[in-house]
Amino acid sequence: MLKGKQVLQEMCMNQLDWDSPIPESLQPRWQQWIAKVKTLDSIIVKRCLKPADLDEVVTTEIHHFSDASTIGYGQCSYLRLIDRNRRVHCSLIMEKATVTPIKPVTIPRLELTAALPSIKVSSMLCDELDITNITEWFWTDNTVVLGYIHNDSRRCHVFVANRVQQIRDHISGITFALLITRRI
Repeated sequence: MLKGKQVLQEMCMNQLDWDSPIPESLQPRWQQWIAKVKTLDSIIVKRCLKPADLDEVVTTEIHHFSDASTIGYGQCSYLRLIDRNRRVHCSLIMEKATVTPIKPVTIPRLELTAALPSIKVSSMLCDELDITNITEWFWTDNTVVLGYIHNDSRRCHVFVANRVQQIRDHISGITFALLITRRI
């Protein structure tokens, strides 16, 4: 979906309206995106959050992952259930992807911005899911974001301070952790 959003963003930057034809420079990317969207109907996503063969659930966790790049940022949330036999089942609950703003933003700020949808999705899921005793985990692969969130001594710029405050308002007692990744 991000590719289509990028083309739309470029069209908006060129101040095209809804009835304008897609410029020739964007036609190949648009056609490629349309072709890929048509293949989505072959994807099957099981929507059952708790399969029938899972015994009594003893641990319920929601893991929220956020990430950013110069192209876009996003988040995805997974429900992780552990039954009394220690069997684990994970289900994708929700995801969101957004193109980066037109105005240049540093990667650490984009990573911090990417963490916010996880916070908002968390609030929505806790209201909507009929599950109690959920442990939530928020994952990022950026140490600067963790530094911002756990910083109590230094003042931040307004951009950072506003986002950090929104995160802090929600995550009291919740773990915001560093996701360690290794490239092989």
